[in-house]
Amino acid sequence: MSGQIPPSFIADLLAKTDIVDVIGTRISLRRAGTNFVACCPFHQEKTPSFTVSAVKQFYHCFGCAESGDAIHFLTEYEGLSFVEAIEVLASRAGLTVPTDEKDKVDKAKYTAIYQAITEASAFYQGQLRRHPAAPKVHDYLKNRGVTGEIAKAFSLGFAPPGWDALTHHFSDKPAVLEALLGAGLIIKKEGGGYYDRFRDRILFPIHDRRGRVVGFGGRVMDPKQEPKYLNSPETAIFNKRNELYGLFEARKGNRSLSSLLVVEGYMDVVSLAQFGIQDCAATLGTALTEQQIDLLFRQASELIFCFDGDKAGREAAKRSLPLILPHMKEGRRVRFIVLPAKEDPDSYVRQVGRKGFLEAIEKAVPLSDFLFNTLSANLDLHHLDSRAQLVTLAKPLLKLLPPGVFQQMLYTRLAEIAGISEETLEGKTGNKNKKTWSNVKVLKPQRLPPTPAYQATAMLLEERRLILCVGEIDELQNVDMPGASLLCAIIEILSSDANIKSEAIGDKLSADDSSQFSYEDLKAIAASVPIAGIEPEFLGALQRVRERAREQAMELLLQKAKVDALSSAEKVQLKDLLGQKDKNRVD
Repeated sequence: MSGQIPPSFIADLLAKTDIVDVIGTRISLRRAGTNFVACCPFHQEKTPSFTVSAVKQFYHCFGCAESGDAIHFLTEYEGLSFVEAIEVLASRAGLTVPTDEKDKVDKAKYTAIYQAITEASAFYQGQLRRHPAAPKVHDYLKNRGVTGEIAKAFSLGFAPPGWDALTHHFSDKPAVLEALLGAGLIIKKEGGGYYDRFRDRILFPIHDRRGRVVGFGGRVMDPKQEPKYLNSPETAIFNKRNELYGLFEARKGNRSLSSLLVVEGYMDVVSLAQFGIQDCAATLGTALTEQQIDLLFRQASELIFCFDGDKAGREAAKRSLPLILPHMKEGRRVRFIVLPAKEDPDSYVRQVGRKGFLEAIEKAVPLSDFLFNTLSANLDLHHLDSRAQLVTLAKPLLKLLPPGVFQQMLYTRLAEIAGISEETLEGKTGNKNKKTWSNVKVLKPQRLPPTPAYQATAMLLEERRLILCVGEIDELQNVDMPGASLLCAIIEILSSDANIKSEAIGDKLSADDSSQFSYEDLKAIAASVPIAGIEPEFLGALQRVRERAREQAMELLLQKAKVDALSSAEKVQLKDLLGQKDKNRVD
């Protein structure tokens, strides 16, 4: 959607959404007092520590600290974007997400394309069963070890030979043809009419995170035919940089993915599934992208990359390093399977079987080893100049890592390999005076006191998704606490645009708030909180600000009551505040 969704609509949507129903339709919940509990869907555990509160309309895991509202649950559990999660909940509640006229036109266009491409997928699946040329496809798949069950699980299809099989099938539906044109499945002829993009190919439907078909990958069966693979073009609903083949099927089979195997091709995914290795996704036969890495890490905390064993595969693995390193936050893990030359995951699993491939996964090389092995592959580390070259090669890559323990450990490892002290290495890499999170943690805030308001602000800037946990802030507007005004201002800015660039935030602040806005001090405050536990820490800090606001409001009303009669509204307010104070004591 081009426009912003009004915060008032989101608040209304959450008010009409029962988080217990939303989560309960996806995982098994059991009642425990006023709450509901389950084994956490976001990490492996045997004893339930995942709690859903019907009263607070909030969930929290005491094991991994994952928490949030119904919208946040869908973004994490289903892998949806913020807007997609809102659309799902709105549809469930019978609400229409506010849109402008352009959005309405775009939505109608997208809906038509989604419907047409779904009908095309059904057509292709039918051709795989019924077309006169289908037996040769069956033989090809059997020779590759693909059963009918797996073909059905991945909705495999067949684009028949000839130029107009799909076009002819929908020839009496001009609106569908127009939508198929938008989906990139048919192409306009210069003299009028259309012809099919995919011809005489096995088709692999590409599903988005919601299970909708958004494109296809087509593979030839004749090794002499080129190109070997043909993908759908970029369309209004398909961007190959943002999608992964097989991810939807992997999540459908296991919602609690602890790890994901990442391969290059469609047949890799299908063949591995045939051998019972289903937690797998492919990069659509193209280079790995930053968007795909971000999407993968939203599904699992460990990624195991398995590129082809040829020269192109090794180069692809090497090119992936600068894309992967910036995403290595605390709690994440990456490993690499190094296949023999001329092997790919498809051929290798058929050669060694399930047991052999699982052993390869078990022996996968950790990111740190793979990084240094790759950089030193053509270097003789017995020589000083080669070790110096390794430092030069590693320098830009290590700087890409999020500052922290892992980055520091790799600097230590590099110093050991190079045979120099860490102090010398830091001077060589220009890292000595660079402020990293590990440096910041030992610094004391220079100007900002670590009040609950500044703490909440710092954590909110560190993890933007926490904006979903905030709720109403009217009572915080006038609280007398250092940093409270800045906190409210930051909340309002991020509520309007959670993706705003950090350097642009200061421009939107008032003069008073801007004077309190020090990134160095806020980073120092946030650095004392582990990322894994940031949500409960944030909620605790925000709650302390709320309690202070209520205490001040109560004090003002009590002081007024001593010299003047309170109005009916003030009496109700004071009663509520006193009741809330008692409730907080019990909690």
